[in-house]
Amino acid sequence: MTDLERDAAGALIVGFAGTTAPDNLLRAVEDGLGAVILFTRNVVSTEQVRALTSSLRAARPDVIIGIDHEGGEFSHLGPANPFPLSSPRTLGDLDDVDLTRASARDAAATLASLGIDLMLAPSIDVNSNPANPIISTRAFGTTAELVARHGVAFVEGVREAGVTSCLKHFPGHGDVAVDSHLELPRVDRSVEAVHAVELYPFKAAIAAGAEVVMSAHIVFSAYDDQPATLSHRILTGLLREELGFEGVITTDALEMGAITKNQSIEDAAVASIRAGADLAMIAIGAADPQGLTKHIVDAVGNGSLPAERVADAARRVRALAASLGERKRQTEFDGAAVREVGERVVAGQTFPALGPAPYVIDLTQGLHPAWHPYFSGLPEIFARIAPGSDGVVLRDQHRLSEKEAALFEDHQSEDEQSDDALARAAAAAVGRPLVIAVQDAGRTPWIREALEFLLQRRDDVFVLCTGIPEDQALVPAGVPSATTSGRNVIVLEAVVRALTRDA
Repeated sequence: MTDLERDAAGALIVGFAGTTAPDNLLRAVEDGLGAVILFTRNVVSTEQVRALTSSLRAARPDVIIGIDHEGGEFSHLGPANPFPLSSPRTLGDLDDVDLTRASARDAAATLASLGIDLMLAPSIDVNSNPANPIISTRAFGTTAELVARHGVAFVEGVREAGVTSCLKHFPGHGDVAVDSHLELPRVDRSVEAVHAVELYPFKAAIAAGAEVVMSAHIVFSAYDDQPATLSHRILTGLLREELGFEGVITTDALEMGAITKNQSIEDAAVASIRAGADLAMIAIGAADPQGLTKHIVDAVGNGSLPAERVADAARRVRALAASLGERKRQTEFDGAAVREVGERVVAGQTFPALGPAPYVIDLTQGLHPAWHPYFSGLPEIFARIAPGSDGVVLRDQHRLSEKEAALFEDHQSEDEQSDDALARAAAAAVGRPLVIAVQDAGRTPWIREALEFLLQRRDDVFVLCTGIPEDQALVPAGVPSATTSGRNVIVLEAVVRALTRDA
């Protein structure tokens, strides 16, 4: 294998299918692959993940192994994660940097215990646009100063556990109204505004010693007409030269629609490295590390990618890997941080005593290709805490027809046979305490309509906002409500215990 081939492999981070490492991946690791990223599809149990990471390190001890681990409803570790990380927005709302640091340290210790050394978190985007379809409670909050201080605390906590964090999504994903998994977002703010808002947390976290930054698939028109991931002006000019970042730059997943609607994954990998990325991420299960390596080598051969840029990318990745190999790992954690978050969420708000048998209608976001909830919804948690409870999860647009609405108004039994899920849920809740959970209703018309419909017909309900807390503004005065600012299972269990206590 030539030095160029090894460097080209070293500038890649790839995903794979299955719960054991396939032969082609192990060969790629042996040949210098920079990093491997794990997803839900790769996780079954603690023992299985440890065996998987051990097999990768048997192929080459210094391969970097990473995973998305931001907190909240979504955890790619699933059954291997007994104390899932709190939602970043919950931590930001509590605004205790010591608690954020402890939460990050516990989460990082979880990864370290499994043989994972790169936490693809925190998201230090400033969620300044409440209509943002993809960031939501993944962000610590809506102001640059708050996001910066919690981003710094998170980076510090991860480092204390002996692994490394990854700041994302540079230059900032908070002021978009388009999901980059599907389309290419655009931000038309001035350079001055970008520095004051989007870049403020990145500057702080880089100064605090962050070692990895992930690029965003977003056009920032004040800098370039190319998405940041493919922009030399942004990755090299802004991040490297202006902000002075010396660590590893990884792209977000290049198979996302914002990129592949305009070019192939292979060409995007070359373009991102040329722009200044050190790791081109191809996270799909069908990623072909050998084919991608060849494509990068061919690009050097045809003059479209300088060999020295590939060598520099691989050098930075190897330097990080060497540093990670020298660190002492903290692998002990007991969930104290996330339990404290749950206790403080409950203590800071008022929860009525509904008794042991409420009905819950969970109006929540649809499933997304980028994440997989590690629990089915609020009814699952209520049933575990209060077996007499019941409920339904509605994830799509469940609208009432005029006929079905009329049937409900008349309280006729046909409601129970209606094909409309919301009508059936409303009928099932008659005569029982009703909890309505909403997640990001402010940006989701069908959830707002469903909430309004239910509130018009019941005046004895409790509304639980499980997405951004700005949803509470949609709840009419006089209707009791609270927010969890995210869907972490341990926090929700604390809330459910408060709600289902005896009156």
